[in-house]
Amino acid sequence: MYEHLPQPRGRRFFIEQERGVTDVRVEVGLAHVRVRAGSGERGLQNHLRILDAIAEQGISVSLVKLHHDWITFAVNQADVAKVAQCLEALGIEYKIASDLALVVTVAANMRDSAGIMAQIAEALWEAGAHIIETGDSHDTVQCLVPEERAFAAAQALRRRFFAGGVAS
Repeated sequence: MYEHLPQPRGRRFFIEQERGVTDVRVEVGLAHVRVRAGSGERGLQNHLRILDAIAEQGISVSLVKLHHDWITFAVNQADVAKVAQCLEALGIEYKIASDLALVVTVAANMRDSAGIMAQIAEALWEAGAHIIETGDSHDTVQCLVPEERAFAAAQALRRRFFAGGVAS
């Protein structure tokens, strides 16, 4: 259902959002967790048990991906010991990759801009920043990479998108 609002009197103006990449940020101090949840009904129950156990410890997760047999997510590096403790208590197989960073590319109207993900992936590859996991929203693409390559990755993205001082 749409609500029709009365037209304003006087001058009319339009706000145009910028298009293309407008910022590149880096967040350090993260880890990636991969947990074997199993398949079928048992796997689904384990997905929920895992997330509940971690939430009960007050640990925030991001980049959550529910796969057929696995669940993956990112946590703050400071929470790795608590996460490991939770997963060991559940008796579930897991792997944790530490010393990671999130490289965030910001672009208004991201989903209306073709080819941005391809350019991001290529720039990160050229910077030697292996992408471990990705996430996206309406205005960002987040790439989890080794922390040691994160700032080189951000610089590569800035060169790619801000060549000549203009976002592309």
